[in-house]
Amino acid sequence: APPRFLERLPPKLAGAELWAVEAEDHYLRLHTSKGQDLILMRLADAVAELDGIEGAQVHRSWWVSREAVVGAERGDGRAILTLKDGSKVPVSRTYAKAIRERGWI
Repeated sequence: APPRFLERLPPKLAGAELWAVEAEDHYLRLHTSKGQDLILMRLADAVAELDGIEGAQVHRSWWVSREAVVGAERGDGRAILTLKDGSKVPVSRTYAKAIRERGWI
């Protein structure tokens, strides 16, 4: 069965590849292959529902799908992931070790 979170995608994003989830105040910005949209939800709840998709929380306000990462760079002591849509995602020190161990950076 697909991860429960995918059922929450707005109709205009139905069937899209989920690339990243970004927290914005009380909302989540969904970055997908069909564009972006906002939904009302906490990031912690979304991460729990994303179990089944290869991905990880890389920052307190970002969850990223492994499939969406097309590049990684280090600058000023911090890593930045580049997604398929060109978005730049910061990797915080808290999550950097786990991301390095997975071979993302």
